[in-house]
Amino acid sequence: MNIFRSILLGLGLIVFLSSVLASEEITPYKFPHKGGPKSAPHYDIPPSSRFTVRRLEADAPDIVYYFTKAKGGERYPIALVCGGSSSPDEIDSIIHVHRYLLQEFMDAGAGVLTVEQWGVDGNKVHQKEFMDHYTRSERLKDHKAVIAHLKLNPPSGWNGKLIFLGVSEGGPIVTTLTTDYPEITLATINWSGAGDWAWREELWVFLQDFLSQNPECPQHHKKLRDCKACSEPIVSRERYDAYMNDTVNNPTAEKYFLNMTYKYHADALNYPPPSYQELKTPFLVVAGTRDSIISSSDAFVQKAKNAGCKITYLRIDDMDHYVARRPDIIKQSFQWLREQMRLNN
Repeated sequence: MNIFRSILLGLGLIVFLSSVLASEEITPYKFPHKGGPKSAPHYDIPPSSRFTVRRLEADAPDIVYYFTKAKGGERYPIALVCGGSSSPDEIDSIIHVHRYLLQEFMDAGAGVLTVEQWGVDGNKVHQKEFMDHYTRSERLKDHKAVIAHLKLNPPSGWNGKLIFLGVSEGGPIVTTLTTDYPEITLATINWSGAGDWAWREELWVFLQDFLSQNPECPQHHKKLRDCKACSEPIVSRERYDAYMNDTVNNPTAEKYFLNMTYKYHADALNYPPPSYQELKTPFLVVAGTRDSIISSSDAFVQKAKNAGCKITYLRIDDMDHYVARRPDIIKQSFQWLREQMRLNN
């Protein structure tokens, strides 16, 4: 009898532990502003918050995404958050962005969903696999696959509406998603990623701003503009355009320009411009006057207004590209979102 009792008690403990693990959820956490996601501590993602969707390509890994239900779990929208760009030595899991904004969305009564990029699965990062597939279009395609999966398999309590928040490179992606899914979009927040100019122009302006902020070449210790070995492609517009044209003619992941693959640049150069006439839902643009692309953001907002879009513009004096460094602007953004949720529920 004692043996059977021990077995039953053991089984009961296993069931209890399984229940605890299954109920574990992603916890909010704000990484230090200066360090970015790289400064976030190691985090073991709860298995109950990790989901997958099949990619269509043969032998491709599944798309991994993370999902947190809203508090209460009844009739809530889902916020799909799309993070910024990555360089080869700064590839991170989207979980850190998920956790960074989780508390604000929970307080607003929304669930949160984030999609990993090809080559990343939580703490597992495969650099070459990531860079081989890293383009805006691939990110867009993965997000669309997850949205299609959600529509076919709606989480319990979801009201069928999506909120989009894009940061930097995530901005153009959520803008496209907004125009592609007007019937289920509740509102969109675009932080430092709403631009009217093409990638060629935005990158060139960024480089000129970089030169003004970093006048000395760190390798040869002389004026960067005078160091042809280091700066010719970013000082000479003719040389810069030649490189950009070469990426289009040879969109390979094996060659790099400015720490990004030719494949990445070619895709960004061909990424579709904003479809202003298709922006049918409330849209918040946040941009700093110290950001190199501020004029591109100004043009985006003006064209959106001309097209009759429901656009709100937070043009912040003395702010650079990094909204995460400004908790006051994050607060304003979520005040705006809560108002849209109130008006559109």
